[in-house]
Amino acid sequence: MSETDRPAVFVHLLPSLIPPGALRGGVAVVIDVLRATTVMVQAIESGCEAIVPCGEIEEANEVAAALPAGTALLAGERHGLPIPGFDLGNSPDDFTPDVCRGKTLVMTTTNGTRAILASLEADGVGIAAMTNSAAAIAWAFFRFRAVHVVCAGTDGSVSLEDTLLAGEVSDRLIRRQGYSVGNDSALIAQALFTDAKRRSETRTIPWADLIANGRGGRRVREIGRQKDIEAAAWRKSSPVVPVLRRDPLRIVRQEGMLGS
Repeated sequence: MSETDRPAVFVHLLPSLIPPGALRGGVAVVIDVLRATTVMVQAIESGCEAIVPCGEIEEANEVAAALPAGTALLAGERHGLPIPGFDLGNSPDDFTPDVCRGKTLVMTTTNGTRAILASLEADGVGIAAMTNSAAAIAWAFFRFRAVHVVCAGTDGSVSLEDTLLAGEVSDRLIRRQGYSVGNDSALIAQALFTDAKRRSETRTIPWADLIANGRGGRRVREIGRQKDIEAAAWRKSSPVVPVLRRDPLRIVRQEGMLGS
């Protein structure tokens, strides 16, 4: 296969850095390790039937109010803190089967849900976290087209933890699946991941300690949610890949490597 025939992997370190029209014809893998996409994987794995991503609090309230009584869970945060009047915040461990089973999660966060909404031009959108990275990478590979890894970042700044996971996606697709390098951000992320993997394997620094040092990690620690960092760094290889569906817009469970 020639270089021009190989699909490419691109990394966009912030939604605002996606060139206009770049996602068309490809698939997007959206990442917000701390904590929105980690929560989404956990919520779907715990039995949520769907997740509706919303950009604003008012929109989330309206969507939840329009659902049948007793079926909606409102969740999210602003600047890391739970939103007054919502059922849940943005802590992965709170999304247990008893809470989630059979419910529709209506969610709005400072960074993560907005990154998803910024990726709608892609032909397919999958959700990735450290907890489901292997399944998310397989999902992207089996789309057989360009992969765009979209990092949510933290308040408009590039985040350590999202770049780290973007590097894992890039590394696996480039080294193991023969993808070409789409942009320099993919190389930057890949280099960060390979260095972190080496240090983790030699037990110099655990994943949780590494991501705790970033701006997002520091904020999570400041609000007293160290356990959220540990949950987000747990590389448990969940088989669940939350994927976006349209008409109506919602995120649902996609297990295995086939399907859209």
